[in-house]
Amino acid sequence: MDDHDGSRLLNQVADEVPVGPARIDEVVRTGKPVQHRGWQVAAALSAVALIVVGGTVVAATYLGGAGGVSNDITANQPPAGAVTPETAVENPTRHLTGPLPASGAASCVEQYGPEGVADRAFAFDGNVIGIDPGQSNRPGYGSLDLVAVTFAVNEWFSGGKSATVTVDMDPPAEHSLREGVPSYAIGSRLLVSGEPRWGGAPLDNAIAWGCDFTRYYDAPTANAWRKAITGPETSG
Repeated sequence: MDDHDGSRLLNQVADEVPVGPARIDEVVRTGKPVQHRGWQVAAALSAVALIVVGGTVVAATYLGGAGGVSNDITANQPPAGAVTPETAVENPTRHLTGPLPASGAASCVEQYGPEGVADRAFAFDGNVIGIDPGQSNRPGYGSLDLVAVTFAVNEWFSGGKSATVTVDMDPPAEHSLREGVPSYAIGSRLLVSGEPRWGGAPLDNAIAWGCDFTRYYDAPTANAWRKAITGPETSG
């Protein structure tokens, strides 16, 4: 495929992608939850550009339309684990380590440690792909200021098997440990563990624990969680 064909393909995507609030840009800039209404053209084109390599389109995929309809334009189907628009967004908190800033969503009834993570109902490694209004509050039981964070799951340590999962968390803090970067945003890779807020199955009204039990991703911590939960083997 030459440059002319690549340009034509990008123009086609630009014509069809629904235009709405700058979801990715705004969340990354402000760290605040934004109602999902579709990607802005610039965001979609950026995602497509990330997978046009050496003038050859590996794949161009975007999500749009009512009901989450997927529209695909592919020259070659990418293998499992290949970069897609959902995972191509750069991790804005990649330089951060340790726990997310202190959370008011859970009391620190237990000291953090990998063995403590093994006692949680769920634990996973995932990248943030959506931030929407919280979903675990119940009328008459008091309301917590939470947002529903959707993750593309890289690895389940316990509690689930699906490719994506949504859990309630504290909203992103305006500032994190690094100046000008929210505590998390679209693209952030986190290690998340927690419980069902009202009991039941592990992911029923799932809520991420604070008190160091939800952290920025790093390989040694992921290995420690894996070892504590599933044994000494490490994943590739």
